[in-house]
Amino acid sequence: MKLKFIYALAIAGALSTFTSCSDDDPAPGSSLEQKTYSSDDLTLNLNGAPLIGKTVTFTPGNDGKGTVTLAGEPLDITQIMGMITKAYQQTTTTFPTAGVLPGSPSVSIPVELKGDANNCTFEGTNETEYCTYSYSGSVTADNFEFNLSDVKLKNTSLAGTWTVPALDNNFFNIARVLWKGENTNTNIELFPGYSTKMPIETIVRFALVMPMFPAEEGADPTISALEMLNMVLKSVTFGEDGSLTAEYMDTKNESLSIVKAPTGLAQYVIDGDGSIRLFLNPAAIIANSMVNTKAKTKAADLSILIEGLMDNLMPMLTEGIPLHYGPAIASEDTQYGEDGISIIGGTPTYSENATAFYLDTETLLPILNAFLPILQDQEFIDQIVEAASKDPSMGSMASSLGDILNSFPEILENTTLIEVGINLKK
Repeated sequence: MKLKFIYALAIAGALSTFTSCSDDDPAPGSSLEQKTYSSDDLTLNLNGAPLIGKTVTFTPGNDGKGTVTLAGEPLDITQIMGMITKAYQQTTTTFPTAGVLPGSPSVSIPVELKGDANNCTFEGTNETEYCTYSYSGSVTADNFEFNLSDVKLKNTSLAGTWTVPALDNNFFNIARVLWKGENTNTNIELFPGYSTKMPIETIVRFALVMPMFPAEEGADPTISALEMLNMVLKSVTFGEDGSLTAEYMDTKNESLSIVKAPTGLAQYVIDGDGSIRLFLNPAAIIANSMVNTKAKTKAADLSILIEGLMDNLMPMLTEGIPLHYGPAIASEDTQYGEDGISIIGGTPTYSENATAFYLDTETLLPILNAFLPILQDQEFIDQIVEAASKDPSMGSMASSLGDILNSFPEILENTTLIEVGINLKK
């Protein structure tokens, strides 16, 4: 009996020793420090597709817990622009971008860590204002892997594939251009020696249907901007996960094959009745298509323009581009001026056979106003007119371009409504 008691004490002592050692083991992640992972040390996937241009900040706790914060990687505009204004050089050339999950610039996720002090894993489910999702990942001092799965918008009413309607010689089948105001007219030369006043709305529509682009490189005849759009853009897909992708014709390939843009370039959320926000991923767009543009004009003029555009466009990198959608314009009752020629505007009728996706006055007018400083420089206008006059495809528009540009400040001042967009059919 005494021997059994001694054995029992020995076993209890051993168990006490083991328990004590276990209590003293460091908590998972306790040796890790707060760190932001991006580019080289981050692997990030959303519904199986890799994402770039994002950051993940890991903040460990002392109790086996932590916080994972998802955000967009700041955009350094010096990487994509050869010219920055002095004002921005003196402040900053980096700007925040859209976050990882659609509609949320930044998301902080509390996680339960498993593993040891140096190497941890975690998993769970969560939601934001706009979507639900699952997550899993692993973290070390050197690398972070984060996988988002089952990401789904709470409002998926736009989800599906949308196609571009046939043009059929009808401007309203594809485009939406409304430009209203008390006096938004300017001179345009209809044919040599005869000019008339015409609303800027009519001129923009006219420019979109004017043959200006070769159907094939170096070929004739030319086609209009709307015909080009109808030929190149095949479909746009709104994903249930908030992704936005497109299928288009690869005009640089002799076979003119249809290709699909990769996911990760853009996201969207529905944020109201007939209202969405579009989020672009600059890093992914740049990586997918490196476009080199060489512009020959005055640096002083462009610096003013760049500054104005950055003031209006850069906030949209995080807040999203506001788009509206609703019934497309089917036709418009044409009205004529006293000369019997100049169109002075009509009343549009709408059709639900197609849906218009468009930018409105609140978004477009500040952007257009950013162009005013360079449009008040006559030398700059003369350069544009001279270049246009050498382009045979410009036709009579070349001789009218000077009047249009010179009247643009007054037109913008008098503009009360402007909507520009395209139509899609589901």
